[in-house]
Amino acid sequence: MIPPSLNLEVGVRIRIGQHYGTIRYIGEVANTEGEWVGVEWDNPQRGKHSGTVNGVEYFQTRAENSGSMIRPEKIPSFWTLVEAIHDKYIVTEDTLRLDAEMMMEVQKQLHASLFEVVGMEKIGGKQSNLSHLVDVSVAYSPVNSAGDLSSFKSLRSLDVSATLIWNWQIVGHITAQIPTLEEINLSNNRLVRPTDEDICSLVTKFHNLKKLILKKCALGSWPELVRLARMWPLLENLSLEDNDISLITEESYEFALTQLTSLDLQNNHINSRESIHALGLLPALQELSLNANGIEEIAFPDCRHTEKITLFPKLQVLYLRENPIANQCAAFNELDKLATLEHLTIDPDPRVSYEETVARAVGSIAGLKMFNRSSITEKLRRDSECDMWKMFAVPWAQVRNDAQQLKAFFKAHRMYPRVMERLGSPEQFLPDNRIVSNMLNLYLLNERTGETRQKKVPKRINLQTLENLIMKLFGPSAEHPNPLQLSLLDRKRDVRIPLDNHGKSLDFYSVEDQDTIVF
Repeated sequence: MIPPSLNLEVGVRIRIGQHYGTIRYIGEVANTEGEWVGVEWDNPQRGKHSGTVNGVEYFQTRAENSGSMIRPEKIPSFWTLVEAIHDKYIVTEDTLRLDAEMMMEVQKQLHASLFEVVGMEKIGGKQSNLSHLVDVSVAYSPVNSAGDLSSFKSLRSLDVSATLIWNWQIVGHITAQIPTLEEINLSNNRLVRPTDEDICSLVTKFHNLKKLILKKCALGSWPELVRLARMWPLLENLSLEDNDISLITEESYEFALTQLTSLDLQNNHINSRESIHALGLLPALQELSLNANGIEEIAFPDCRHTEKITLFPKLQVLYLRENPIANQCAAFNELDKLATLEHLTIDPDPRVSYEETVARAVGSIAGLKMFNRSSITEKLRRDSECDMWKMFAVPWAQVRNDAQQLKAFFKAHRMYPRVMERLGSPEQFLPDNRIVSNMLNLYLLNERTGETRQKKVPKRINLQTLENLIMKLFGPSAEHPNPLQLSLLDRKRDVRIPLDNHGKSLDFYSVEDQDTIVF
């Protein structure tokens, strides 16, 4: 027989030792006596079957072999929230006496009077201050109901994580009694899915709730979360860390999450382009954590390098740590499309120095004010843009004369046109690809006969050697003076430059390729 004080029913959460579970069945089991409680354990290793005993199915479990049957008397009693708070925060005569004995023992061991033993005259003051509590935590206590909370006049933050709260009606009963309550932590609880009628009836009970933490609550589905969010019309801060969410669908936010400014989705599996785009439809979102979601690529809809996209219209802070992003340069270029992004946190690229990671981020994202929690100075921004200007000078030069390729380049490097507008063309950083030769192609002109020969000669050939070469090419003649009178014909200025120092080389006279030497 189940004791009435336990108030067990299907859906109730229990804890035995360190193991949490949900009641899935209450009743008899064939070929046994008395009542049994069928439990689905959070840890599948704790179970023995999937709800079927001796061929008869009594309930079903989500994970294989995560269920078992236990006797009701093995289930510890539950507490109200009031009882849990009193147990933790109120000093009684017994606890005071034990504390005093403990402190006196410590004093003896340390041979020093380091502690003040609180007297009974201070108990009343401690109890009266209970109504002034602002932050309360009863995490890991066996709470599964509210109790009378009317004495809590100042409570703003409540941590009931890893308790035995199992439905939203219990949560609503708590918040309705504490009108000052703005933040509640329900992490590590499994709450029964409410009906649409339940949600409508609970809306007024959460009208002051601003922050809600639902870490490890096995939510799993984004549409279900949006449906639940209709209960929290003024919610601003929501944590959904580690809820096995893998797909974000496009939803209507007309009646849910309309005022949500901060969303924590770390340690889920939200890594597709479509899911990230769907998050961009949240109308008031300013801060988003996507740490540890397995994101390999950041890609937003196309837009001109002078424009921004309409997704994430108010997003200022983005966390992307612990994601295997393959190409950070491309990711930074995509993030430049966000209209209001100011603060980015991301792991440095292990393939380059941290300084280069900073330069790439700051140089690529125009409005960035903080990177990995460090402020960005104007000098750092100018230096980073200059680094990017130099880094992509060669790729720019390779496509600058092709309109289509240049358009694609500016799409992949949105910052480049604005950097060029400030710093000009990066041509000075282009490598000199001209082949430097040590030879000159010269025209040798016999002024008397008009005969011309073309000859390749070393730049450093001296004039005496050149004379000997001319004599061999044109043959000996009595008309040739000895030594020859050589001149460089400068066609640009229509003048002749005498080459009269036979010990000097051609490069001394700045003779260039295709020049004419007259003799």
